[in-house]
Amino acid sequence: MSINAQDYHLAELMLEHTSVGMAIYDAHDMRLLQANTLFLSFFRNYFAALGQEEHKNIIGHTFCDWLTSAQKREMMGIFHTVVETGTPYHGNDFSLPDAHGEPTYWHWSLNPVRDEHGQTGFLVLTVSEVTEQVLARQQAEQAQSALSQTKSLLEAERDRLEVIETVARSVREALSPERISGVAVDAIAEHFHAESVCLHIADPNHRALRLLRSRMQTRRQEAPGTIHYIPYEHMLPGSNAGEPRDPIVVEDIQNAAIVGTIRKEHPLVLGGTRGFICVPLWFRDHFEGTLSATFTTVVHKQGPEVRTLTGCATHLAAALAHARLLTAVESERTRLRDILDQLPEGILIAEISNGTISYANPAAAGILGIPLEELSAFPLHRYSWSQIYRETALDGQPIPPWNFIVIRALCGETIRSKETLVVKPCGSKLVTLASSAPLYSESGIMTGAVIVFQDVTAQKSLEQHKNEFFSIANHELRTPITIIQGFAEILQLAAQNRQLDSLTQYALASISEQSQQLTRLIEEMLDISRLEQAQFTLKRAEHDLVSLVKHVIESHSITTRQHHLHFVLEGLQSADSLISNIDEKRIVQVLNNLINNAIKYSPTGGRIEVGLRYKPDKPDTATIWVKDEGIGIAPAEMPHIFKRFHRARDLDRSMSGFGIGLYLVKEVIGRHGGHIRVDSIEGQGSTFYVTLPLNTQ
Repeated sequence: MSINAQDYHLAELMLEHTSVGMAIYDAHDMRLLQANTLFLSFFRNYFAALGQEEHKNIIGHTFCDWLTSAQKREMMGIFHTVVETGTPYHGNDFSLPDAHGEPTYWHWSLNPVRDEHGQTGFLVLTVSEVTEQVLARQQAEQAQSALSQTKSLLEAERDRLEVIETVARSVREALSPERISGVAVDAIAEHFHAESVCLHIADPNHRALRLLRSRMQTRRQEAPGTIHYIPYEHMLPGSNAGEPRDPIVVEDIQNAAIVGTIRKEHPLVLGGTRGFICVPLWFRDHFEGTLSATFTTVVHKQGPEVRTLTGCATHLAAALAHARLLTAVESERTRLRDILDQLPEGILIAEISNGTISYANPAAAGILGIPLEELSAFPLHRYSWSQIYRETALDGQPIPPWNFIVIRALCGETIRSKETLVVKPCGSKLVTLASSAPLYSESGIMTGAVIVFQDVTAQKSLEQHKNEFFSIANHELRTPITIIQGFAEILQLAAQNRQLDSLTQYALASISEQSQQLTRLIEEMLDISRLEQAQFTLKRAEHDLVSLVKHVIESHSITTRQHHLHFVLEGLQSADSLISNIDEKRIVQVLNNLINNAIKYSPTGGRIEVGLRYKPDKPDTATIWVKDEGIGIAPAEMPHIFKRFHRARDLDRSMSGFGIGLYLVKEVIGRHGGHIRVDSIEGQGSTFYVTLPLNTQ
């Protein structure tokens, strides 16, 4: 074998065992001149994939024999370009299934071969399998894509947490819903590139949403007018949402318009909006408003945008609820102050921390004679109450100053209807009726005191004049009544020796009886005057209650012919005695009053029971009762029968008195250290019980 032949053999051997498929084409007619085994194997697989088994021998043929028209034009263009320019061509990687149907990837190139004259006579086409490289590149691209996706998710999560933390921090640092809403809207818009972000507050009275804060992109500055006022029914585009609990998400508004779930004429559709999110803001069971956002891209129900708005919703709902409650409290406080400012009674609130006045209404300023603006932060100790305390009221009793009542309240004492004295800066004095009480916080700590007082100087003066009138009138009436009663008794004595007609006898008896009744009435009115002027005194001495009650009954039995009086003893014998330190005249007055009432309100022939009870297990007290079978007392009148000047409304005016008898009875018994009560059934009668203390030495 010659050297040339040996070189040719070695070159052929090298081409057969290389990992690259190689073929030589004629540069002029594009015929395949020669190819190594790998190239021929590649084309067999290629034809098998195309279902063209008939192309088994391709040497001596051009590619035009098996390619489609489009493929021919493309390949001819490539071949001619390489021949004309002499520039190698590298094609794109392509896939080809192997015998098992698994994809393999190949790379091909076309290189010119020039002769000694620089002319391209041949073209070398190479194909090499790059499956491992392509798969590695695909895996790298997938890893890069996964990494990018993870990075995007992390960035979205970071943005979500940053927005929520920004909103939460603004809620902690500020109370203004306008400022909080501004922070939230700006943070959402900047981190998620929202087309628009809006925060609405709920108006339950009109069942509508009112815009609190919004932020729009430049192209959306012309926001629809409906954004400022949205009825609940139009909260979700194209449907009636009412007051939803869950977030409302429209992933793609444009697609929703195509399928018909949203009107195509809706402003969001016309504006090109894609994503829409609306998160209702609920605080417990109260609907506070909505947080909504629109996007130029599609959103997803589990996406970061939805989760961000949902995370912010809790903080915003709490902030709106807090602002709503503060507004309600402030409104109620203002309303309460307006009411207090209009009251005719003076009202002051003092603080225990510094002893100053924190609130005063105009009436208080008028009563105290101090300008309203000066009363604020007015220290109580500046009022010289030590000297004022020596002042006395119109009845001679000492009256404490008004600020002394407040100081007692600041010490925890509650005072009701106490007369106090006010000395104005001008020197004039007023008597006020004051009540004060301490104020406590929810934790039970005393924070201050409130005093309510009204000027009763005119009433006290009028009452004093009334008492003086009663005293003068009683004394002036007593003399003529005494004269009338004396002449009546003289006439009755003279009539005993003469025969007078019945009318004259009745007239004399009536004059004597009515003059005695008028004398008792005058005495009772004097007693009331003495009580009001603190001049009512008791002349106590030890007396036997058994003998006293028995004597009163005997006196009434002589003068009372139309009723039956019965004396009943319980726990006692008629010979026993019960000693009590009493004013005999006043106790007789009490018994006479009760028995006279029983006679007045009982029918003719009725039974009146007067009893005295003593129980060994209660040796310190004795009980006297007067029981009748009269008209009884209505339940509505029971709480008032011992009040001064009270008269039953449903009684005949000819039967009812002046309403002072039972009042005096209660006062007399109370000053003896006893008490009185009544049991009554309307239409069946009444029983009055008087309990008096006994001497137990």
